[in-house]
Amino acid sequence: MEYLEDLALKLGVEVVYEKLENRDFLATGGLCKVKGKHKIFIDRSEAVERRIEILSRALSCFNREDIYILPYIREILQKARE
Repeated sequence: MEYLEDLALKLGVEVVYEKLENRDFLATGGLCKVKGKHKIFIDRSEAVERRIEILSRALSCFNREDIYILPYIREILQKARE
């Protein structure tokens, strides 16, 4: 998960861990744009596996060609796009 968080930082995307559960809506996390800046919100109560899934799905949307990414992280991102 550290590698994905580091990649987000390199891409200029802030990762925010907060309690997202609310009585009126249910959200576990995802990518959004706030005041022109990309942010990935993740419910802090989510399991590590789910956090990785949310991060990888969000980060797979960005152009990463100019950034070195470990092969297994690149594979995770590719699977998230499918």
